[in-house]
Amino acid sequence: MGRIPETGVIDRRTEELMSKPRCGNLDSGMRPDSNQVRSDLGREESNRAGRRKRYTQAPSKWGKKDLSFKILNYTPDMEIPVTRDTIMSAFKVWSDATQLTFTEVKAGSNADILIQFASRYHQDGYPFDGKGMILAHAFFPGEGKGGDTHFDDDERWTSNSTDGVDLFMVAAHEFGHALGLAHSADPGALMYPWYQGFSGPFVLPHDDSMGIQSLYGPPRGPVDFDNKSTVSTVSSSSTPDGTHTVNPTPGGDDEVSPDPCTTPFDAITVIRTEVFLFIGKWFWRMDSRNILEAPVHIHKFWYGLPKTLTKIDAVFERPGDKKIVFFSGDRYWTFNANHMVAGFPSEGRPITEFGIPADVKHIDTVFIWGFNQRTYLVYGDMYWKLDVNNTYVEYDYPRDMSIWRGVPVPLDAAFQYWDGKTYFFQNRQYWKFYDVKMQVDPYYPKSIADDWLQCSKKLPLDQPAKQLEQISSTASSQPFALHFIFLLIWSVLFMPA
Repeated sequence: MGRIPETGVIDRRTEELMSKPRCGNLDSGMRPDSNQVRSDLGREESNRAGRRKRYTQAPSKWGKKDLSFKILNYTPDMEIPVTRDTIMSAFKVWSDATQLTFTEVKAGSNADILIQFASRYHQDGYPFDGKGMILAHAFFPGEGKGGDTHFDDDERWTSNSTDGVDLFMVAAHEFGHALGLAHSADPGALMYPWYQGFSGPFVLPHDDSMGIQSLYGPPRGPVDFDNKSTVSTVSSSSTPDGTHTVNPTPGGDDEVSPDPCTTPFDAITVIRTEVFLFIGKWFWRMDSRNILEAPVHIHKFWYGLPKTLTKIDAVFERPGDKKIVFFSGDRYWTFNANHMVAGFPSEGRPITEFGIPADVKHIDTVFIWGFNQRTYLVYGDMYWKLDVNNTYVEYDYPRDMSIWRGVPVPLDAAFQYWDGKTYFFQNRQYWKFYDVKMQVDPYYPKSIADDWLQCSKKLPLDQPAKQLEQISSTASSQPFALHFIFLLIWSVLFMPA
């Protein structure tokens, strides 16, 4: 372990490695009396292709793929919402790589994985050692303590920072144990025993991905930032007979998502290969088939946005580095995938940093024009063009929106679609823009609800499968109907009286 040759002598390399903070789980050997003991076999195996795989499976795994967790208490070092978001992000590392799902239970004790911050002796037989060295430990899957994960509360826990111990990195590692992975001998793996520190945007290394998929299989689709969130929250309430009823709370506080068929959108953009549509605290995703997914609360997916934020005014994906920029009020935030860029202030930065005048209190919309692939910011009847690096507005702006002939103001949203055309949205209508003629298509405006959301068909927006079933059912019934009509005509003309 640690790629230090066995010499029988404690040399400098050995001393340096032994002095680094690490996970409390053992690296080799097993206690024969429990399948929950925190250890691993510490061996390397070879796969059929001859590639060395350094991950190690634990002696147990979960017999199901829908797991629940409960946070018993919180560290005083971080705000509770930040801690919860960090825990959920750590679970998402594993749900993105498999078909596993994780649901938080806020009340009641019925949870597969219990999460606790504790110091020294905490009644599990494996006391912590105070600040430094052992950071956390977790139990392999099983009954009782199986899956439970404990963090040393004497450490100084942080989020997206090198000033302390990064909770995300440690939690993601420990949840690997809680799912059935032991330590890996690969220094680049998440399941390597020693703490590797905060490293900015995180991508699950190949060794860990292969390890967890050997237990639970690969995800149904490609592993990507755009996958649907598989970490959710439910609240549990007790009934008089002592049982528990579980009620979904998508927004975390009994919020109900608005109806996109009747509510104007605040912002629309294309991120990677999907259209993202925002209303208030919620967003929807639309794929290339124009099928709208179920709504997701912004704070359950975009980790790091302030909890006081109630709507997204505008958003776009920068063409070069694929960073995502959100605007709300007179502030903006920059994200890498669905996590805020490391070191970016949670309260956001002023939009005046782009060169926007101080009397502009919000951005109506932002879009990338297909004609020149440049980024434009719009407020009321004014617009600005950003420089090629998307860092500052160009000289001789703002200009009047009347240049964009036929485009209504003020705008709710605008974006460049997959067809390269720019579409503008206001209230419940939209306009397609002709780039060469610098004017809107004369056959517009049209209905957003009918053309984009297919609301006139009255299909459940959170059940796209039903739409496919209806189409399939209609198509399959047509041959039968035609056959019946043919027989009827034949019987009238040729059957004897």
